[in-house]
Amino acid sequence: MLYFEPVSMLRDPFIFAQTPLQIFFEIEDEKWNSVIEHDFMGASIGDSIWYVNSNYLKKHFDGDVNLLKGYIPLFFNEKVAYFTYGGYPYRDYFEESYYNGELHYEMSRIGQERSLIQINWNYYYIDFEHHKVLKVNHKVLSNLLKDYHDLQMRYKGMKEYKKNEVIEDYFLQFIDRASLDAMRPDILDVVDDEQ
Repeated sequence: MLYFEPVSMLRDPFIFAQTPLQIFFEIEDEKWNSVIEHDFMGASIGDSIWYVNSNYLKKHFDGDVNLLKGYIPLFFNEKVAYFTYGGYPYRDYFEESYYNGELHYEMSRIGQERSLIQINWNYYYIDFEHHKVLKVNHKVLSNLLKDYHDLQMRYKGMKEYKKNEVIEDYFLQFIDRASLDAMRPDILDVVDDEQ
């Protein structure tokens, strides 16, 4: 994936978006559907939309991977990789909407009234050096920021440092800083060193 060298191409797959942060691919061949679900590292739609396969993460990484399902939007460059996830297990959604900046789905089932459920989503950092996927919370973020003391001190000085909005802001600042850090090894250097 990091070399941008696909091993296969699917023509006109069925794409099921369980949520915007959890999708599934299928074709009309059960054998290949099993390969798609269990063996592929990820998928690209066009040349700019990337997804990582949750089963790949479960096979190759420890950490916060057990609840992941489907293909998940992936963001990466040569220095860092992360994804957002907020999958909700297999429901029939009626309509999605945003309230107060959070994603909600209106669910309708036969014989039941419509009810609103909230999809909580989080950032997950992929640590290639330690083979871990880390759900970004205030503790993980504080540890990630240790290489950037000024950011870490500003973050720790925030009164509401445990709030999701603050965590998101400082995590994205970390991504920007780490992406430009000439002293930080490239992902491929870490991966290649292990082989």
